[in-house]
Amino acid sequence: MKDFVALLLCAGKGSRMNDDSTNKVCFPVNGVPAVRRTIDNIRRAGIDKFIVVVGHKADKVMECLSCYDNVAYAYQAEQSGTGNAALMGLRVLESLGYKGAALICMGDKIISSDVISKLIDRYKTSDTGTVFAVQPKAFNEGGGRIAMKGDKVCGIYEQTDSYILKLGALSEKSRESFELALRDAPINEKKKSKVIDYALAHIDTIPSEVTISGERFDHGDIEGGQYVNTATYLCDIEKTVKAINELDSNNAQGEIYLTDAINIMASQNGAEIIPISAKEEMLTFATKEELAKVSDYFASVEKE
Repeated sequence: MKDFVALLLCAGKGSRMNDDSTNKVCFPVNGVPAVRRTIDNIRRAGIDKFIVVVGHKADKVMECLSCYDNVAYAYQAEQSGTGNAALMGLRVLESLGYKGAALICMGDKIISSDVISKLIDRYKTSDTGTVFAVQPKAFNEGGGRIAMKGDKVCGIYEQTDSYILKLGALSEKSRESFELALRDAPINEKKKSKVIDYALAHIDTIPSEVTISGERFDHGDIEGGQYVNTATYLCDIEKTVKAINELDSNNAQGEIYLTDAINIMASQNGAEIIPISAKEEMLTFATKEELAKVSDYFASVEKE
């Protein structure tokens, strides 16, 4: 089968909600569970088959989605990263004989049908096998940076890693120089501490540049880009499985990141992006306060 399918990642704990009564994706947004809003928009764009990766409060997610047909489930037993979660779902797709492309997205991110339609249209005309949505940095200051050279999409690079490159370029390397260099950086204190601790632990080998898809980037190059990642991808299933299988969890969090797989595919076959022009085309939340704001937005646009 070569039609498009959707793979929703819904296994996370959503600990910042400070409410473990249900999975984060099931919290109502103006009366409708967030994940249902996402599925409804995906269906409006023409995709009607779904694999939902569950884990934490799996029963709540499955109960929430019991009203839909064409939904199958994959189980992520341990929270070991978005790459691992995606792999669980992709394996189910392979077992069902799917050979085409999967829309991989987060179950708590409410994506407009227009964005999904644009991804589908671009994928059909692209020869890369990887198309993903991006948004202006102003919409999400902490989002993963899109590394580009001209029109070439090289990959995704995390904001904290970008500031490690900044410290690597300093002539003097000490806690004092690091703290001074990051004093006015637009990152929170937790991220600053993480960057400084990493730099001190690798003080003799801190990189000042990084190679992404064969192109060299320094801190200025990375931060000079205008777009950040939205974690919404339309990818060839076979290529994505192969890329994820090349990854390991040798990082501070001990997790497998889907963005690393995207970077592998971009380096091997290229990638294309779909910029989102309006913030309301992709809304998400991490706390109860943010959920209330998203609900208020939908309440305002859904008035009779």
